[in-house]
Amino acid sequence: MAIFKTENLALLDRQHALSDPRHTVMLVDDMDANVSVMAAILRPHFHLLEARDGQEALRLISALPPSQELACIVSDHRMPRMSGVQLFERTSLMLPDTLRILVTAYLDLDAIVDAVNAGQIYRFIAKPFDANDFLLAVQCAVAAFEHRRLLDAYHRALEETVPVLPAAATALREQTLAARASLAALEAKARATLPT
Repeated sequence: MAIFKTENLALLDRQHALSDPRHTVMLVDDMDANVSVMAAILRPHFHLLEARDGQEALRLISALPPSQELACIVSDHRMPRMSGVQLFERTSLMLPDTLRILVTAYLDLDAIVDAVNAGQIYRFIAKPFDANDFLLAVQCAVAAFEHRRLLDAYHRALEETVPVLPAAATALREQTLAARASLAALEAKARATLPT
């Protein structure tokens, strides 16, 4: 008999996510070993949600409180009942700002084209992957998410405060420029590690 109910553990996890300033990343893979490896790489850097298939991922997304933003979804492509591309098609409508990374061991051109066109993916990662490259790809995705978020906030602030509070708009602009510089540095680091 389990000491804790699964629902109570999930509630504690969600409460921790609200108090945790780190960005939230979702991992979706039907293979427990794959989720464990990805989680071990990402857990020190991000708050993680884990799903074993697309249906569970959609349920977790629906249960997220409005205050918790999902920065990135990392999903395997070939899973039973719902492929990674199908999951991304659904989540692109639900969470248009969330970035999507497709991971697969099967490098077929049709899957890549579908993923880019239908799933609106940010990156495509082939298995097996290097842990540092994988971490860097997710960090770039989260930085791009944060950049978009800050840019949107900057534009809203401009519309609302430029005539009244130019200092606030300037502060947001500086944050946006810093986020853009951080994203550019991460992307340059990612490009430097790619094989030529």
